Amino acid sequence: MESQNEKENKKDFSLAGLLRKADAAGEMGFMQLFTHLPFVLFLVVLAALHIANSHLAEAYVRDIAAKEKQAQQMRWEYLSATSGMMQQSKQSSVAVLVEEQGLKPLRVPPVIVEQK
Repeated sequence: MESQNEKENKKDFSLAGLLRKADAAGEMGFMQLFTHLPFVLFLVVLAALHIANSHLAEAYVRDIAAKEKQAQQMRWEYLSATSGMMQQSKQSSVAVLVEEQGLKPLRVPPVIVEQK
């Protein structure tokens, strides 16, 4: 012999019974949502702030990487410019540039003139 609860449980497996249970649970969940609404909104705001913070951090990382690349390129330009200037300031390079103007390097050491 089946008890009354078992008969009701079998009856609740029907579509109508399941809908009644879902409706009652839905109303309870809906009411609990209103009681916990400030906390839910707080969690939503925290999630939005977390997402915004993540995006800002990624943007900063990209900006730092771009500036490091730019600094590296500027360092290379500086080194190549200083290397070129060092090459041009050698005595042999200066002699070639001055020879085009008709000047020649001295072959004898300069004479020191002393005044008595």
